[in-house]
Amino acid sequence: MRWAALAGFGLISSIAMSGIAFAQQADENAVKSAQDAFGTKVGSETVGLYGPTSARGFNPMQAGNVRLEGLYYDQKSFAGRAMAKSTSMRVGLSAQSYPFPAPTGIADIALALPENKFIISVAQEFRRPTGLTNTYGHLTIPLSETLSMTAAASAYQARSEAGAHGQRFNTASFLRWQPGDSLEVIPFFFYQRAEEEEVTPSMYSGGNYLPPRYDRGTFFGQEWADRAMDEATYGLIARGNPMEHWRLQAGIFGSDQERASNYVVNYRKIQPSGVGDLSIQKYPLHDSFSLSGEVRASGIYTTGKFRHTIHIATRGRETTRIFGGGHTVNFGPSPIGVYNEVAKPNYVLRVRDKDVVHQYTPGVSYAGQWASVGEFSVGLQKSFYSHEFGKENVGPVTSKSQPWLYNGSVAVNATKDLVFYASYTRGIEEFGTAPDSAANAGEPLPADVTKQVDAGLYYSIMPGLNFSAGVFEITKPYFDRNLLNVYQSVGQLSHKGLELSLAGRPFTGLNVVAGMMFLKARVSGLPVDQGLIAARPPGISPRFIRVDVQYGLPSWKGFAIEAGINSESSQSANQLSTLHVPTLTLLSAGIRWNFTVGKAKANLRVNMNNVTNKFAWTVDGNSGRFAATPARSFGFRLAADLEP
Repeated sequence: MRWAALAGFGLISSIAMSGIAFAQQADENAVKSAQDAFGTKVGSETVGLYGPTSARGFNPMQAGNVRLEGLYYDQKSFAGRAMAKSTSMRVGLSAQSYPFPAPTGIADIALALPENKFIISVAQEFRRPTGLTNTYGHLTIPLSETLSMTAAASAYQARSEAGAHGQRFNTASFLRWQPGDSLEVIPFFFYQRAEEEEVTPSMYSGGNYLPPRYDRGTFFGQEWADRAMDEATYGLIARGNPMEHWRLQAGIFGSDQERASNYVVNYRKIQPSGVGDLSIQKYPLHDSFSLSGEVRASGIYTTGKFRHTIHIATRGRETTRIFGGGHTVNFGPSPIGVYNEVAKPNYVLRVRDKDVVHQYTPGVSYAGQWASVGEFSVGLQKSFYSHEFGKENVGPVTSKSQPWLYNGSVAVNATKDLVFYASYTRGIEEFGTAPDSAANAGEPLPADVTKQVDAGLYYSIMPGLNFSAGVFEITKPYFDRNLLNVYQSVGQLSHKGLELSLAGRPFTGLNVVAGMMFLKARVSGLPVDQGLIAARPPGISPRFIRVDVQYGLPSWKGFAIEAGINSESSQSANQLSTLHVPTLTLLSAGIRWNFTVGKAKANLRVNMNNVTNKFAWTVDGNSGRFAATPARSFGFRLAADLEP
C-alpha cells in the first residue's frame, strides 16, 4: 500500500514527538493578525466573512483558487494545523496583488516553515460537551547555518456536535535550506489518518416545512457506518533570484485522499413528527489524487517613480478520481434524534467511476506602478483542459476545452490614505459532482467559463485601522436537478454583492474585525421561465455579518476579553422558494491570557460558542440537505513556546 511509503518520511521525523505541532502557538491570535474582514485563519482560530470553501456565495476551493505560498495548488486533501500556519482570503483590492487572479476569490495557505532557531511548542485543547480532545506539539531544529528542520504532529479524539465519535492523527515534516539571500528550497510532507469516524446523518424535509427540533447531542447514525481515510500533501518549493531584476518561483505539489471505508446515512422525507425514511449507502474505496504546480518568472524594473513587473508562468494539474459504485439499502421509517440500531446488511457494490483531468495554463501578465499615483495590470492565459469520464476499465468519454482567460485591474491613489480600484477577471472552473440526492449522484459536472467584475475603495483611517468597501458581480452556469432528478446545467447564476470590511485597532486595547456582505443571487434560464424553479436560488443568504472583537489594556498584564457575532439573514430552502430558513444570529464570548513561565511563553484561552444555545436549521442549496446549528459548547486551550 502506497501510504506506508508516503507516511515514512513524516513519521520517522516526528515519531519521537507524538502530540507536537507548529511553532509559536502561544502567539496565535486571528483577530490581531487579520488585515481585513474577508477571512483569516490562524491555528484553530478563524475570523472574517469568507473561507476556502465559501466566498461571495461560491466555493473558491472548487473553483481551483487555492494557493500554497502564493503558488497554484489543486487541493484534494485536508491541510491540517501541523502543515498550515495560516490561511488568508483575498478578494477585491487584496486579490490584485496575485498574478492571474480568478473569480470568487483566492485562498492563500502559508506553510508552517521552520525558523533558524531551536523551538519547542506544545498545546492542549478541550471542548465540551462534544468531548473534543486535541494535542499538538512541534520541534524546530537548526541543523546548520543554512538548513533547519521542523517535525510536527497532532492527535485528535472527538465527539462531534451530532454525537458522532472519531479520531485523527496527523504529522508533518519540513526542511528549509537557505544557502544564501537569493535561494530557498523547501521540501515538505503532511500525512493524516482518520479512523472509525461515525457518520453524521443527512436530513431532507418531506414537504414545505422545516424538520422538527431534536436533541443535538444524540447520535442517531449507525456505529457500523463509519469512515476511514488517509490523506497526504507533499511537495517542493524553490525560489530565488537567478539574475538581476528577475525572481524565479517553482512549486510542485501532490495531494492525495483515499477513503477505505465510506458510508452515507440519509433521512429522507422527514415528516413534522420527526420520522423519516432511513437509507444507508456504502461505497467501495474512493481515491482522489492530484499533481499540480506552477513555475513563474517575475521581472521587476524600476525607473524613477515607475515600477514595471512582468510575470511569465505556467500552471498545471493532473487529477485522477476513482469513485462511485455505491449500493443503497432502505431501512424504512425511523425518527431523527433517536438512536435506532439496525443490523448491518450485505452490500453489493458496483463498478466504480473514473475521472481524469489534464489542465495546463501558460500565461503572461504585466503590472505597472506609478508611485503615489496608482497602478494597473493586465494578464492573458490560454488554458488547455481535457476531461475523461467513464467506468473503471472501460473506454472513457473525453471532452476538451481551450478558452482564453484574461484579466485587468486598475487602482488609483486619491490621497495617500484612499485608494479606488476596479477589475475584470475571466476564468475556467469545474463545478464538482452531482449530489447524493440526484439520479446521477457523483457524476462530474462539466467545466465552463466564469466571469467577475468588481470595484471599490480602500481607506486607511489611521495607522493600524483599515476600511474597505466593494461591489462585485460574478456569473457562472447554474446547476440543479431537472424533472428527472438529473443534476445538470439549467441556466445562469449571477451573484451581485456589496462587501464591507473594518479591521484593526481603533484605540488602545481594542482590536476589531467586522465584515458585512449584502448579496443578490439570481438564476435565469428556461426552468425559471417555465416556473420549475424560482429565480432566487436556495441556500444563499442575502445578508451576512461577522464581527469579532478583543479588548485588553496593557495594565491587564496579558488578559483580554473577546466576543463575536455571526448573523445570516433568512434564505430560501427549496427550488421554488416556498420554504425559508429563518434569520440566524449566533453569539460567542471568551477570555485569553498571555503569560510567561520561566523561559516559556504561554497562552490560555477559554471561550463559549452559541452562548444562547440557539437551535436553528441551515440548508445546503445544492443538495437540499438540512443541518442543525451546533449546540452551546465550551472550549479550553493552553499553549506554550520554549526557545532554550
